[in-house]
Amino acid sequence: MEHYRRLFISVKPYFGIISIAILLSLFVSFLSAAQAWLAKPVIDDIFIKKDWETLKIITIAIVAISFFKNLFGYIYTYMMRYVGAKVVADLRENLYNHLILLPLGFFTKNPSGNLISRMTNDVGVLQEVLASSIKNFFVEGFTFVALMGVAFYRKWDLAILAMFAIPVTGFIVIKIGKILRGISRTVQDKMADLTTTLSETFTGIKMVKAFGMEDFEGKKFDERNKKYLNIFMKVTKISEIPSPLMEFIGVGLGVAFVVWYGGSQVIEGTTSAGTFFSFMTAVLMLYAPVRRLGHVNIQIQQAIGASERIFSILDIKTETYKGDGLKELPDIKRDIEFKDVSFHYEDRKRNALSGINLKVSTGEIIALIGVSGVGKTTLMNLIPRFYDTTDGAILIDGIDIREVTLKSLREKIGIVSQETILFNDTVKNNIAYGKIGAGDRLIIEAAKAAYAHDFIMEMPLGYDTVIGEKGVRLSGGQKQRIAIARALLKNSPILILDEATSSLDSASERMVQEAFNNLMKDRTTFVIAHRLSTIQRADRIVVIDKGQVVETGSHEELMHKGGLYRRLYSIQFEEGRSRGLVSSLSDSI
Repeated sequence: MEHYRRLFISVKPYFGIISIAILLSLFVSFLSAAQAWLAKPVIDDIFIKKDWETLKIITIAIVAISFFKNLFGYIYTYMMRYVGAKVVADLRENLYNHLILLPLGFFTKNPSGNLISRMTNDVGVLQEVLASSIKNFFVEGFTFVALMGVAFYRKWDLAILAMFAIPVTGFIVIKIGKILRGISRTVQDKMADLTTTLSETFTGIKMVKAFGMEDFEGKKFDERNKKYLNIFMKVTKISEIPSPLMEFIGVGLGVAFVVWYGGSQVIEGTTSAGTFFSFMTAVLMLYAPVRRLGHVNIQIQQAIGASERIFSILDIKTETYKGDGLKELPDIKRDIEFKDVSFHYEDRKRNALSGINLKVSTGEIIALIGVSGVGKTTLMNLIPRFYDTTDGAILIDGIDIREVTLKSLREKIGIVSQETILFNDTVKNNIAYGKIGAGDRLIIEAAKAAYAHDFIMEMPLGYDTVIGEKGVRLSGGQKQRIAIARALLKNSPILILDEATSSLDSASERMVQEAFNNLMKDRTTFVIAHRLSTIQRADRIVVIDKGQVVETGSHEELMHKGGLYRRLYSIQFEEGRSRGLVSSLSDSI
């Protein structure tokens, strides 16, 4: 009942339109019953009594009834489809707005294809129910009542005999609907698997082709496609049972018995032919709405399965822009402090971070060093509250970041990561992404400071060139410089550079590094880098191992200590000499 209640709430804003539609459905049902009612005068007065006046009236009545029934039916159908489309559009919008407010951890657990499936396939199932099933519920329900009235008025005894099949088939339909509710959720899950496969394949198509895995991916999709087909056909097999069953019980058995019993009354002269045919017309017309009402129940049960998947997401607590705090974060004047910070991922056995204590002054450049997986990126993810600390606190000018709104906190943080995220939009809009509405002059200035202006102007449409999904039409260095321009334009006082040059060649890295130098001016900067040569300009180097800070100091101080930093530096120095030797040999050859 909870799902019905929530769907009812979604429909509530459109009750005015629905009320008008219901009134029209009453007219449609009344006119359908009138068609059955006319069968008696057609038989008795026209065919038997040969009454010309009745013939004229009945002919005009048939045309009028048909015209207004179809006119009202069209308007009613359009209005209900409009309501269904609007409700689904609202639901899709609410779902999308809810999704983008969920914590980052949610997206690491749920494949994007699965979420896309909920936005499209699951919501699409609800649209079909809201658009057609509700329409059928009112029209067919009222038509059923109206035709029942005609049947009982003409021959109440025969009507009782004709109705015996309805409770039997209704019981079967309800049972089948309950079975389909569970299966329909499985159908949506299998469709989500298909969507996930498509999303992964198209996103990673370069790797698919590079490793010659087209056949493998094709077989994987085929396997999931067959699973979806099998469960879909199972639903089809079950959902199609009520229609022929009701046809056989209602028409095959019920009507046959009524024809025999009522026909004998006509032969004996106790009932007129017109009365019997009017009754039979009502009964035969009656089973059509009964079948459709049975189908409505099946569709609703399938929609409940889809709504469960949608509402399960809407019930997840969001990462709202109010966060846990209600006050705005003021301008940063003093420092950022990590105070006994620990963090634990839900699906991990041990802490990712333990007892981190670190104080960073405004304008200071801090480099975070350590082998992969020691917690550097995790520590940086705590500053914008992509995750919240398990223990301890992060303070900005003495204010716990959990006491301020997420919006005001994240406005003061710029991020450039190894995986540059760009959108299938123009260069201009990608640079202005963090500052919507920025003028062309500011965008160009940011691009120049990021050493991106020259290559942008070489593009076909300059700043209006669309760069493709994830910036696929740009090189790695160009992507990074666009990302740097974006961070420059945002002009946040805190800057996080997460291995932003690790995937670049030496030439690109030098140019990007110059752009970084412009970006880091007068900002509190955290730099994560595997290449130790890129962070020697840092004011302090923080060495992290197994989720803990093990060393801090300048490059010279840490080299003098002879600890983990020196060992890491020595390993990279030897690797650098080896690469240089190989490069020299290649040049000589």
